[in-house]
Amino acid sequence: AAFAVDLSRLLTPHRVLPAGPSSQVDTQEMASSLLPTYSQSRNPVTTEWDDIQRRIGNLPELEVSAPAPEWVSEDVTSQRVRERLGSAHPDQPGGSDDASADSDVLEGLRMKRLRELKGEARQFGSIISITNAEFISEVNRAGEEVGVVVFLFKQRHYHSQYMRVLLEKLARKFKRVKFCQIGHDDCIPGYPDTNLPTLLMYKNDDLVRQTVGVNALGGAGYGIDDVEWEIGEAGFVQTG
Repeated sequence: AAFAVDLSRLLTPHRVLPAGPSSQVDTQEMASSLLPTYSQSRNPVTTEWDDIQRRIGNLPELEVSAPAPEWVSEDVTSQRVRERLGSAHPDQPGGSDDASADSDVLEGLRMKRLRELKGEARQFGSIISITNAEFISEVNRAGEEVGVVVFLFKQRHYHSQYMRVLLEKLARKFKRVKFCQIGHDDCIPGYPDTNLPTLLMYKNDDLVRQTVGVNALGGAGYGIDDVEWEIGEAGFVQTG
């Protein structure tokens, strides 16, 4: 079969075809002459003649080029990451502000528990004698959450001797409480004997409670339960 083709529209004329209205082209011969110049590129540019030859099977079909990868801007990528992570706007419930607040609360609880454990780890169990020069280091800086009972006494003083006996028993019972004793004149020069026995209760460098004289304990007939109750009111122990 012969085809009448407008040769002026061919982009790569490898042969000069005979002119004239009676000219006929052998399609098989023309296809053979064009085959060496054909290349299956990723994005080929074809001519009308190539398309005709491809329709009748003289040329192989073109490869379908793979679609170009979708380009995604950096802003869109960042937005997708934020959505996947589920991060909310700071003004919305569950946002970064709420997360930060929760983190602060958890950290506070953790630190509080560590301080409690440190306090539980310290065991005393007896009365420690201190001087005025040691007061700050032994009492004010005893440690976080450590309760300290400071006993002001006088030698050969009846109520002081009685209180010492009670405090020795309580020190063995409540070993996490630090019991200290100091001479009343050494602690406070000129301190009157009528204020004895005196108990000063410190915690975290603060004086949280005190008892002055026997009347603060209920009178001369006070007992160990009365002293334990006072220490419990300071928050150092649990009383029944």
